[in-house]
Amino acid sequence: MLVFNETLIALNLDAPDARTVIDALAAKLHARGLVAAEYGQQTYERELHHPTGLPTKPFCIAFPHADATGVSQSGLALATLAKPVLFKNMGDPEEDLQVHLVLMLANRDPEEQVKTLRNLAVLFGKPDKLQTLRDQSTPQAAVAWLRRELRLDEAA
Repeated sequence: MLVFNETLIALNLDAPDARTVIDALAAKLHARGLVAAEYGQQTYERELHHPTGLPTKPFCIAFPHADATGVSQSGLALATLAKPVLFKNMGDPEEDLQVHLVLMLANRDPEEQVKTLRNLAVLFGKPDKLQTLRDQSTPQAAVAWLRRELRLDEAA
């Protein structure tokens, strides 16, 4: 079961770089007991070799995540950024993308991770949906909207 609630949301996060965003979201996941303290470091190291930035419209997004090691329970954390930060393009690791929205995944089960990524990819192939998510004004509203869109029915 995927944990996703308002404690895992950072709206208008003011971060200078991808590392800061990853660390902030990993800290939220860790505070809920979902991941080990080193999950942020693991995720950042993975990001260096396997970038997760996507050149979506109307703005770019990223899906940083690490392997299941250190994940005690699956979770999803979200950051909307006050100003874009650079992530490398998943499809072209040489290209920098100005990312405005970051979803950090922590999945215990690799099959669950593939399913979650697939659901997110379908959702965020729709520019109006991305804009709507970014426009949410409270963590509660962002959670409610994303739960509806992803059909997450877990109440944790």
